[in-house]
Amino acid sequence: MFLLPVLLLLSSCQETIESKDWDTIEMPRVSVHDPSITSVTEDGEEVFYIFGSHLAQAKSKDLVNWEVPFQTEYEDLDNNIILGDIDKNLREAFEWAGKDDADSAGGYSIWAPDVIWNPNYKWKNGDKGAYMYYYSATSTWRRSNIGFAVSKTIEGPYTYQDTVVYSGFTQVDSTDGSDRNTHYKNTHLKKLISTGVIDEFSSNWVLNSGTEYNTDYAPNAIDPTLFYDENEKLWMVYGSWSGGMYILPIDEKTGIPMYPGVDSENQGLIVDRYFGTKLIGGYHQSGEGPYIVYDKETQSYYLFVTYGQLHSSGGYNMRLFKSDNPDGPYVDMKNQVPVFSSTDQNSQYGVKIMGNYQFSNMNKAYKSSGHNSAIITEDGQWMLVYHTRFTGGESHEVRVHPMMMNRNGWPTTLPFEYVNNEYFVSEVGDKDIIGSYEFINHGTTNDPKVLPLSTVELRADKTITGDVSGTWDKEAQSSFISFVIEDVHYEGIIVMQQDETKEQTKKIVFSAIGDNNQTIWGVKK
Repeated sequence: MFLLPVLLLLSSCQETIESKDWDTIEMPRVSVHDPSITSVTEDGEEVFYIFGSHLAQAKSKDLVNWEVPFQTEYEDLDNNIILGDIDKNLREAFEWAGKDDADSAGGYSIWAPDVIWNPNYKWKNGDKGAYMYYYSATSTWRRSNIGFAVSKTIEGPYTYQDTVVYSGFTQVDSTDGSDRNTHYKNTHLKKLISTGVIDEFSSNWVLNSGTEYNTDYAPNAIDPTLFYDENEKLWMVYGSWSGGMYILPIDEKTGIPMYPGVDSENQGLIVDRYFGTKLIGGYHQSGEGPYIVYDKETQSYYLFVTYGQLHSSGGYNMRLFKSDNPDGPYVDMKNQVPVFSSTDQNSQYGVKIMGNYQFSNMNKAYKSSGHNSAIITEDGQWMLVYHTRFTGGESHEVRVHPMMMNRNGWPTTLPFEYVNNEYFVSEVGDKDIIGSYEFINHGTTNDPKVLPLSTVELRADKTITGDVSGTWDKEAQSSFISFVIEDVHYEGIIVMQQDETKEQTKKIVFSAIGDNNQTIWGVKK
């Protein structure tokens, strides 16, 4: 997250984190900002949990109805069910990030956590296995840190363990938005250098004789997410705006990153001695919320990020990249590696998943949809999970959209949200396809305007007429469909999906990704 930090009130101290049951209420809609999804099996059934900023969380058995342990998004912070007394239990994190300081005047900012089960985590008593809760604490757009806490149950409570990445530091005594000294000796870097874990202080991290943090090169240490690669190796991807997003391998026994120690390169990517491998970004181009999913079927890694600013007029939008390796390089449909130069525009990079849109049967537009996570369910279904704002204000809600792999091995997001367990993916015959469609091209810009709704006709002779022209073709005995529109080739999916009306009417829909990084959607009238 970059703008609109929600401030967490200070709390009274207590000696330990007391267990507190999730006393939940059921809600058809839930507001969890920056939702990160995971799942567990309970009594033979997959149960989904989302964790988000502001210490919010929820769970669901069907990804439609949610059980929430709060009535408003920000309540019960003095003895939170996840982290207990944050003033006491996260004091090490806030010694650097600050409390009641700078951009978090009046409280704290706790952002974008991620929870993962690590079977190899080693407790002090010798026990193995823990749910690990990684979070970011911040007071300015650069002075932040990432820490983690552990629990033997997914619902917690979680016990703070360590702070593992810092940002916003300087090489000499200096300040940033307050009277707080940002000298690196006030972080764990002093110990990492003195013990030889990493090489000496890097000149790349600072500017102006060491008085200023180099935000063109170095990241804002927020938005951590973790994943396992094909060899069951654990990784953490993180970062936001500033110098971009980086990745570090994680020691499973301790939860601590394995810092590279020295600077190097990996297939053309910068490997920083402390921050790790730089995957995307730089020069303060917008970008946050990195999330990586490995798909066993395609043997590929998929990196999601969000561009723009999160408020409803900020043009927030999700982008997608793909790699054969967990630590990159990641590329888009143009085979571009998204490590920016000082003259780049981020909108040139990444498959744009969706922009601001509204079909005719929707009573309000989705705006600034982003900071997503994604999951492949136990039955193999891809789901995209994100928060979105709407026309008319800054309120936000979680949405879940099914994704399906297109013929080129890219997960392609369907136009409507997932609305119940009957998910229609039956084959659509050529005769059923023919007809008039509402059509949206999501483009590649970060434009905050609602995208225009067009009309196209898919004709029996495989031509496309109307507001755009081209050709279409469907692969027999499958849901794969391809388009050529104005010399751009798109590969996608055409299925029957339930719309978002009260009646949940079944509609023929298509979604396709173009070799120009654009996504197109169609809904048959």
